[in-house]
Amino acid sequence: MKRVIFLAVMLVSGISFGQDYKSGDVELDASLKIVNSDANKDLSAFKLNLTKTFNVGLPKVEACFKVGMNAGDAFMAFQVSNITRKPIEDVIKVYSTSKSKGWGAMAKELGIKPGSAEFHALKGKAKDKSKGNSKPKATGGNEKGNGKSNGNSGGSSKGSSGKSNGNGNGKGKK
Repeated sequence: MKRVIFLAVMLVSGISFGQDYKSGDVELDASLKIVNSDANKDLSAFKLNLTKTFNVGLPKVEACFKVGMNAGDAFMAFQVSNITRKPIEDVIKVYSTSKSKGWGAMAKELGIKPGSAEFHALKGKAKDKSKGNSKPKATGGNEKGNGKSNGNSGGSSKGSSGKSNGNGNGKGKK
């Protein structure tokens, strides 16, 4: 029984860590492997996070997976789309024809030169995501926070309701 469990763990590990992204950058490849592995723990939540991070509908996220992308590939596709300002459909088309070349070649084909500021931004976003630091971007400035104010209240700290009635200018959590 222990052997079966061990083999199952090894098989799953091999699948999630066996992906070769061929970006031409060892650090980027390692980050994408971590993104993929972490996403596979709760793929539905990962897909929802992509919709929020890139302000796209779920059908666009699902389109990535339908052409054979894994979670790391989908994340990379949306990052490339965002940086190049090309529609995700264009990135999916390039992926479909050039995935064997790796993300380095695909990014170059889509206009991101190796070593450029755009490439470093792509690499940085993947690194942030692999460390769990990637957050959905703000979409309109109307988000309501639930954090504590860091500002001055400019008046009494408590009104009749027992709540602060000052005008704080702190930032809350999204």
